[in-house]
Amino acid sequence: MKHFMMLSDLYGRIGQMLAEHGDAPIGTVKQNKYGDKHLHPSDLIEPHYCEVTQCKTEVEGIVIRTYELEIGL
Repeated sequence: MKHFMMLSDLYGRIGQMLAEHGDAPIGTVKQNKYGDKHLHPSDLIEPHYCEVTQCKTEVEGIVIRTYELEIGL
């Protein structure tokens, strides 16, 4: 049996993570290969952005709304 994650589930999980660990940027951490001590920690993070698109699909007269998440750089 499939389990579909609802958008409210996602927000609930994000809220749980924030409560447990605090806020933090979403991204990929780059390595400081040359040991440059003048870099700020935020210079080592390549941010990821997320866009949510609402879609509607009609199946036998029933309209189903879903959300597509696109996570990019």
